[in-house]
Amino acid sequence: MQGLKPTPVQGVPNQAVRPQAGFANGQAGQQVAFANGQPLQPGQNIQFINGQAVVVPAQPSAFATTFKNYWTGLLNAWRRPADMTDYGKHNAWLNYIFLSFFTGLAFFTILSAIARKVVNTLKSTASVFSSIFGSFGSNDYSPSVSSHASSIGFAAFFASILDAFLFIFAFILAGFITRKAIFCAPATTFLNSFDRFGRLTSLALPVLLVTILLGAIGLVVFPSFLFNIVCTLFAIANLFTIVPVTTAWKADKFYQMILAALLNGVVLSILFAIVFTIMSSFTIGLLF
Repeated sequence: MQGLKPTPVQGVPNQAVRPQAGFANGQAGQQVAFANGQPLQPGQNIQFINGQAVVVPAQPSAFATTFKNYWTGLLNAWRRPADMTDYGKHNAWLNYIFLSFFTGLAFFTILSAIARKVVNTLKSTASVFSSIFGSFGSNDYSPSVSSHASSIGFAAFFASILDAFLFIFAFILAGFITRKAIFCAPATTFLNSFDRFGRLTSLALPVLLVTILLGAIGLVVFPSFLFNIVCTLFAIANLFTIVPVTTAWKADKFYQMILAALLNGVVLSILFAIVFTIMSSFTIGLLF
């Protein structure tokens, strides 16, 4: 409320404008309130301070403020990805959530398109052999193909989303460990590491949306190419996080870069091995 100058309601006794039962019950929108002889404008509320009715601007909801800050930060990131202006404490998590979700969804649409093409090819081949050699074995083959086709459903979608969250988290954690261990950057925190990676990869969001749309209509080659571009952008963003920064360490920046690259590679290898182990066992059990 700081910086807001309450405007007293003139010409109306305090007892005449005190909250009525309907107002107290959240029905003020159905009443006509007046301030200085004029109806209240949209975005204005009446509050009672020290027994006096005052007109104050309505405060935006926390939800609206959070997503407004996110949208502002996203537009700024498209113009200046390396700019680390703080647009709110929730931006870091929103960047991570949206980026991971759309990455997983894009991978799932490509996987589904590939699965449909493979299944259709197998069915066509089975149909050709059936027409040549008769229906021997075709009755057993078709249900098997249909069973594997149906497995590309919600469980595969969940696996794709989980894989994307773990995959992107590995990049973020590797960058954070490298900056802390090699550069000892005091401004680097675990939270702003999410924000930094999200800003550097902000251009991936529109590319992922196009990938999802193309994969949803059954295309494979071009969506796969776009998805590879996104993965390349992730790698470049990870490399950018280990660019030498101003630190108290007196070593030459070239040696800092070598050590940072080595440590970053080791951390990424370990994290990717863990992610691959988790997801491969999950996916094999899911599809077979």
